[in-house]
Amino acid sequence: MDTRMRGWQTSNGQLLVTARSLAAKTFRQADIPAIRGFAAAFAARAGMRTTQRTDFALAVSEAAACATSRGPCTARLWLWTAGSRTLCEISGDGVLLGPGPGGAGPGDVEALRRWLLRQLCDYVHIESDAQGVTVRFSMTVA
Repeated sequence: MDTRMRGWQTSNGQLLVTARSLAAKTFRQADIPAIRGFAAAFAARAGMRTTQRTDFALAVSEAAACATSRGPCTARLWLWTAGSRTLCEISGDGVLLGPGPGGAGPGDVEALRRWLLRQLCDYVHIESDAQGVTVRFSMTVA
């Protein structure tokens, strides 16, 4: 688990917030461009500035790619706001491959996606198990 916001999650990584508005969508890997637009529209309704909307849409797009990168997967996107935060959870039935024994290599696209999410977001939690991949993150609305 990687987070810069200690105390905002339970022991299993669930975010501890009360939703003010919610948007949800089911998608497949080929739908990621549409998911990016869906996220940008949600961010605009949440009050994000143009540059932050772009960052939020990029983060959603990268998280969606993480959840659907291996195999013909179906994933579910949830977006919501709570206080000054905009939050995202994406769960997919794909597989997220971890870095090999030597760590991430120069061509490791999944490692680059995770790095980018950590640069853009206040909180990031990524987990992968036999049921699939779940990516959660949040950004402060500015």
